[in-house]
Amino acid sequence: MDSSKDKKKHEEILEETYENYKDIENLMFFVDKYLYYEEVILGKSSNTIRSYRRDILQFMEYIDEYEEIRTFEDVEMLTIRSFIAYLNSDERLKKKKNAKVVSKRSINRKISALRTFFKYLQEKKVIQTNKVMYVNMPKFEKELPNVLSKDDLNKMRSVINTEKITGIRDRLIIELLYSSGIRASELINLNEYVIDFNEREMRIVGKGDKERITFFSRNAKKWLEKYIEEKKKEYKNYSKEILITNSKGKKLTTRSLRRLISNHATEAGLQKEVTPHVFRHSFATELLNNGVDIRYLQELLGHSSISTTQVYTHVSKSFLRSIYMSTHPFANE
Repeated sequence: MDSSKDKKKHEEILEETYENYKDIENLMFFVDKYLYYEEVILGKSSNTIRSYRRDILQFMEYIDEYEEIRTFEDVEMLTIRSFIAYLNSDERLKKKKNAKVVSKRSINRKISALRTFFKYLQEKKVIQTNKVMYVNMPKFEKELPNVLSKDDLNKMRSVINTEKITGIRDRLIIELLYSSGIRASELINLNEYVIDFNEREMRIVGKGDKERITFFSRNAKKWLEKYIEEKKKEYKNYSKEILITNSKGKKLTTRSLRRLISNHATEAGLQKEVTPHVFRHSFATELLNNGVDIRYLQELLGHSSISTTQVYTHVSKSFLRSIYMSTHPFANE
């Protein structure tokens, strides 16, 4: 993708004078332009774009029904606070069919979406001040990520029938996820061209088209080679362009990936929710527990900010505590 050309095209779309579009009734005009910019220019994922659209449209419905706002400049901090209060109000919960209480985490996501949207409006000189920036996020305790132990992994390994090609694929999936820490989307988008079998490394294109190198275990290599060998025999439509496929040789979906992992975890008798992301958490925790510097972990995970990686330090704290208790001579005195 030529981002410079895309950016130029985007600016051409926005060349017309915005003076005629500052009324709030033209909100969708800017929502579309904003989402185009976030997805095409900044490379945000389709899931993120859908969330942004949903959150902004929910805000749009609220101000249309409850607020007397004519221009974007009329949106005040109080407007956003009233919107947040409305989300969990008795009125909304009774009025909206199937309405549920909105968690603090979801409220934070909605505020974040509105902040970036109004920041975009400010950059395009539609508004002078982004008042949404001054709205405080609700505070909540960060949930420690769920992790798999080596015993959990072995239990999952034991229930997979590797006599079938789909079983070989599933074994490869859990070996790759556990040993490389890649995201679910990165896994299903893998192709054979980005894999160096000799060095056991992969060139991953992650969020925002950011590239990184990550590595995988000898076990993962063994199942990788076996899976490719069986794919060549099984599927007439075999292609190096797609590594992980469904039973018809076509690209596996994220939903199918989540389902097969969940099924194997249930079959293995694991009393916890196991998703592709749990393997990523487990990867990070294993490395931190074995002394990897958090900066190196940040690079391996493909995090743009160190603050995202720091959640794993809370997981490791329990490990460090056990080490301290068992090794310091005065720990229990």
